Amino acid sequence: MATAGLDTTVKLWDIRKMNKTSSKIPKPIATQNAGKSINSAFFSPSGKQIVTTTMANNLDILEDAHLAKGVITKPKHRIRHDNQTGRWLSTLMAQWHPSTPSLNEECFVVGSMQKPRTIEVFSGTSGKIMRGIQGDALTAVASRCCFHPNSEKLIVVGGNSSGRVTIAR
Repeated sequence: MATAGLDTTVKLWDIRKMNKTSSKIPKPIATQNAGKSINSAFFSPSGKQIVTTTMANNLDILEDAHLAKGVITKPKHRIRHDNQTGRWLSTLMAQWHPSTPSLNEECFVVGSMQKPRTIEVFSGTSGKIMRGIQGDALTAVASRCCFHPNSEKLIVVGGNSSGRVTIAR
């Protein structure tokens, strides 16, 4: 299990070692310090990678973090990404595609603060942007993005703080 938040760290836990009858406070098996608060941390569908969205303006990809011990000093990929949404928008949160057999690699999607408004799809393998989705229908920051689980086509859904949803195929 991965936890993240205002304490600026991603912590990995082995839930098999947590015992409700024990008086011992559990300890994480590995940690990574992001420097600023962390909006989200999600395992990829394969479980090999974690993507974090940080207020240090980074998207970090940790690989095989579940096998790490102690402090993870460097992510596999660190992607500079403006995550400063301000107080009126929901925070950006990168989300993995639930199954990517047609792409032959895991990918994730995240909204963007850049203009013109964009939803970005990144490769989990290389950390490089695969697609930037723009258009007349995307008029505001899509701070909540996800994929449709269809594996035949890449279908991206982005929602903004006003409740407007954009679907891109």
